[in-house]
Amino acid sequence: MISNQLYNQVLMSGLDSMVFVMRVEEEYNFYYEFLNDLAMDKANLTGEVIGKELRDVLSYEQSVYLHKKYTEAVKANSAITYEDLFHSNSKNGYITETKLTPLFNEQGNCSHIVAVVRDITDVKKAEKTREDSKKRLETSKQRYKSLFLENADAIFSVDYNGRLVELNNAFELLFGYKREDLINQVAFKFVNSQLKRKLKKHFVQTLRKEPQNFEVNTHNGNGDEMDLDVTMTPIVMEGKVTGVYVIIKDMTEQRNAERTLSKNEERFRMIAESSHDLITLVDGQGVISYASPSYRHVLGYFPEHYIGQSLLHNLHEEDFNTVLDAFERAKELGSPISLEFRQYHQEKEWLWFELQAKPIYADDGQFHQMVVVTRNISERKAYEEQLKLFAYHDPLTELPNRRLFQSNLIKHIADYQKGEKGFAVMMLDIDNFKSINDEFGHDIGDQVIKEFGRRIQDSLRESDFVARLGGDEFIALLTNINSKQDALEVIHRIQRVIEDEWDVSGEELEVTTSIGVALPDSSMVSDEELIKFADSALYEAKSSGKDTYQLTTIV
Repeated sequence: MISNQLYNQVLMSGLDSMVFVMRVEEEYNFYYEFLNDLAMDKANLTGEVIGKELRDVLSYEQSVYLHKKYTEAVKANSAITYEDLFHSNSKNGYITETKLTPLFNEQGNCSHIVAVVRDITDVKKAEKTREDSKKRLETSKQRYKSLFLENADAIFSVDYNGRLVELNNAFELLFGYKREDLINQVAFKFVNSQLKRKLKKHFVQTLRKEPQNFEVNTHNGNGDEMDLDVTMTPIVMEGKVTGVYVIIKDMTEQRNAERTLSKNEERFRMIAESSHDLITLVDGQGVISYASPSYRHVLGYFPEHYIGQSLLHNLHEEDFNTVLDAFERAKELGSPISLEFRQYHQEKEWLWFELQAKPIYADDGQFHQMVVVTRNISERKAYEEQLKLFAYHDPLTELPNRRLFQSNLIKHIADYQKGEKGFAVMMLDIDNFKSINDEFGHDIGDQVIKEFGRRIQDSLRESDFVARLGGDEFIALLTNINSKQDALEVIHRIQRVIEDEWDVSGEELEVTTSIGVALPDSSMVSDEELIKFADSALYEAKSSGKDTYQLTTIV
């Protein structure tokens, strides 16, 4: 028979799991009765805890959690298993699986709970690794689908012997063949003998790990002529070439347009010479090779002045990078250019122009020149600026409107939150303005509003900002306001200016103003809150008898 001593050795040090035996007392109190060596080591406990209650040994958080679990096992009258994050005495956390088994006495009452805690960290890591691998595989599949199956260019792959392995939808559309008629067929059988020799030559070079790019002229399954840009890339598996990926771009339309333009260059010159727009040809180095006669009329310089000059000649230096970047991008990608820039006029100085340009390529696919058509849009830009002025300014006073004021205020609040100097928002209106309108008419009223806005603006500093909200209401952003005294100085200055004599179209008037000021005392203040509090302060000022002011601080 196995001795009690051997049993104790097995329990204490012969298991690779932590073992806790807890005695169950009334009212769900749990006392340590046994724990093996591993449990003491991992949980940073000693034999001194034997006989102590769970809550007297562990931290509050740990004891509440374990007490709940032990109670659950007692009430269930059966074993329960759960996973948890366990922290050892080395401060390292790992994932454990704990099985709580209730033991019953002769009366059928739960007398003990046996807790066996097993480290499952490696198992969980392995599960996560499998899940991550599965996600990466799915992502790779989606990328493959986007890059291969749904690509706008025709793509297919062939094995080492030139047999078609797979092809995308664009290939079927371009060549007019069905997928099922091509798979496992030798790709070269679908082309004529002259083209077959060329393709085989490039195919062999690709199998030698030398990617190829070339152009061919051929026919599709419907007999239509096509100009194609072909790229061959080797498929390398474990260091060995197993096949070739082929990407085909349909260049037919572009090449036809380029050939047409090249053949009709003289016609182009005739058109250019009668055009009112600037028509320019620029070579690959960005040098102007042709300038239309319209240069003389549009810019005041003879076209010969530009021949041999850089495409940046007489352009505003702030537009250099924009024009150069667009030119280089168009050369590389074959895409057209559309942009706006400033160009110097011999008499009128800087004018705005809109540029439309298209790269032209020779039959061998090399960049030939850029055709640039430029139109004077100075009047349009001036109109756009006028529209922008209308959108952000009051038409009567020409002061900024509420939209522009609020935008400026938001920026100022952001600076204030970064620790910049204080500020205040001031709201003003004209006392008894309705009486002025009623007695003297709206024309006089409009003149009063304009003069009122001018006087406020003249009273403020250059860094301050005043706007008209509507009617006789104005609002101002006061900068560098760090105390109520700073705000009072501005208020008194405005009052003195408003109190000066008023002579409007021969009518002598007495005009006063009520003022409300909001000073922020918190970095969390918003633009809407500031305007609201300034408006409330103005209301209080008018309620106090007008021709006065009210200050409020937002906390």
